[in-house]
Amino acid sequence: MGFFYLGLAFLGAVAPYSFLGQFLITNGLNFSEMKTQLWASPVSSYFGVNMLVSALVTILFIYSEGRRQKMKGLWLPLLATLAVGVSCGLPLFLYLRRLNFERLPAELPPSDNKVVHNKAIR
Repeated sequence: MGFFYLGLAFLGAVAPYSFLGQFLITNGLNFSEMKTQLWASPVSSYFGVNMLVSALVTILFIYSEGRRQKMKGLWLPLLATLAVGVSCGLPLFLYLRRLNFERLPAELPPSDNKVVHNKAIR
């Protein structure tokens, strides 16, 4: 499952930037035009607001869950979320979280885990 998350993170970076690339070829680095097009219609505004709220929730989730799990390298999915979006940052975080779970000791206190397929999962 870990490589699946990593593949989704790659796809989540490449796919959005392919559309941004089209915009940059046509308009250059014109932030005013980008803002105009983002809020040009109710549908595009819907996606813009959805993206902003999802990114905020993802950043809070990465920060809180990452600290709770004592994960290292949280800056990477946070940066990916800010630079690309949720489509890259969230699967990258889930990949790193999966790696962190695999590093956990096999035995955890019974109150904190369920044992499934000889792996401890919180």
